[in-house]
Amino acid sequence: MDWAGAIDRNLDDLLAVVARLFAMAGIRSGRSVIMMPRYLRIRVLAMLRPAEFAARRLIAIAACKLVTVTARRAENRGQCPSKAEDDLREEASRPIAKTAPIGSLSAFPLFDPIKPYRYPWLEDGESDDEAKLPRDNGLRPDDPVDARTLCRRIIRLEQALQDLETHAKRLARWRARRDRLWSSSADRPHLRPRRFSPIRPGRPPGWRKRPKTPVAEVLKECDALARDAWNTS
Repeated sequence: MDWAGAIDRNLDDLLAVVARLFAMAGIRSGRSVIMMPRYLRIRVLAMLRPAEFAARRLIAIAACKLVTVTARRAENRGQCPSKAEDDLREEASRPIAKTAPIGSLSAFPLFDPIKPYRYPWLEDGESDDEAKLPRDNGLRPDDPVDARTLCRRIIRLEQALQDLETHAKRLARWRARRDRLWSSSADRPHLRPRRFSPIRPGRPPGWRKRPKTPVAEVLKECDALARDAWNTS
């Protein structure tokens, strides 16, 4: 498997999606967009969320196949297992020192959001994708809504794709420390439940068996490659 070639191909496709997001949101020359019509925000969000999930999977592929790191044994010496494991997650979410075009941006999240557990007999059939879309709240499609957080997410996604290696190293360090902790700790049964993978169970939002959009196509391929790379690396 040509992992480097697969990463480069999907990276180019994702950057093309991000360029379209910049154009749709009206982000120009590092200037923040304060408000946008509600209908436009829904369209942008519907494209942004699958792109973010695809980017996390691309980072996971690079962390498994292109980056090699080892955990330093002295880092967590003297800590209880639960505290050491907490440090692993902090490492994966630690901000990168990098100038942000708009305001102050945190690091791109490496872990998928936890999918909320739903009780089918208490729900009205609403899907996870629908639950994340903005609610009506009596607004009309042309009513202006706040767009600053949305624009920051777009810029943060673009920065992560432009510096993929740095984020892959973050995730590779987390994985190395996780593996060492779980293989060497005598108190393993007493560790609190934690995630073993940045990829949540099930299909990501926006995944389609027969993709009809560029972002759906890249998400489907990145999801399949990331699961294979993470489980067999």
